[in-house]
Amino acid sequence: MISYDYYRVFCSAARHGNFTRAAEELLTTQSSVSHTIANLERQLGCQLFRRTGRGIELTAEGRRLYEFAAAGCEQFQRGEAEITNAVTLDSGVIYLGATEIALRCFLIGALGRFHRSRPGIKFRISNDSTTSAVEALRAGSVDLAVVPSPLSLTHPLRQRPLCSFQDILIAGPQFAALRGRKLHLSELSGYPLICLDRGTTTRAFVEALFHRHNVPLSPDMETATSDLIVPLVRENLGLGFVPEILAAEAIEKGEVFPVPLIEAVERRQVCLAVNESRPLSLAAKAFERFLLQEGRIGGR
Repeated sequence: MISYDYYRVFCSAARHGNFTRAAEELLTTQSSVSHTIANLERQLGCQLFRRTGRGIELTAEGRRLYEFAAAGCEQFQRGEAEITNAVTLDSGVIYLGATEIALRCFLIGALGRFHRSRPGIKFRISNDSTTSAVEALRAGSVDLAVVPSPLSLTHPLRQRPLCSFQDILIAGPQFAALRGRKLHLSELSGYPLICLDRGTTTRAFVEALFHRHNVPLSPDMETATSDLIVPLVRENLGLGFVPEILAAEAIEKGEVFPVPLIEAVERRQVCLAVNESRPLSLAAKAFERFLLQEGRIGGR
């Protein structure tokens, strides 16, 4: 098989119509270019260039070869450029699956910091439930998933904690009589309660909390996403459990207020989930390392 370097030299000489200028472009000598072309002609069994008063020109066979070789060399050069960009992390696309809680509690800030250091890398983010994000990770539709606990992943999926957050119970102004009081979970049966739909990790977390204390859970309203709970509570439709960071602005404005519980509410974690059966791109691996580092820094 003829070396690719022979064709690279041939294309440069054909483009310039001059062995000397080809040598300058290729950072070699004119004699080396002449020697390479002679070897290529010998292996192909035909003459590719003829000398003219102004330099060289392609023969009929040379023109025919150049049509194919030029296209091939261009594709090789484009491939080399893409790989170089990937290795230096100047470009690339990362596909992420993430929940609203993960985005608000950790991921949005981390994305901003990563983008400032690697502005050429693009993201495609699917904002969905934990279940959907994990299914997409298993199917290979996303490179990484950032989701809240509780999680129960099986091989080849693996999870690593990134940060912790606290769920709190909040109420709207109509329930002002609860300000300053600490309630038992059992007392919540006397108030309307807003929860996420069944099948979500947050709903499972709340159900486990009530179950541990032998308190029945019977929500009056169910919603698909966590970001709807604060507006619903603000409109006095019920009390709701929500990550503290999602309610912080509304609490500061006095639109809702926290209701402390006597029973302890465990902190949860935002986790990075990966599929160990699928290799990551260089960009995705760099982002994985970045997220784990951010998690370590934030946990100090």
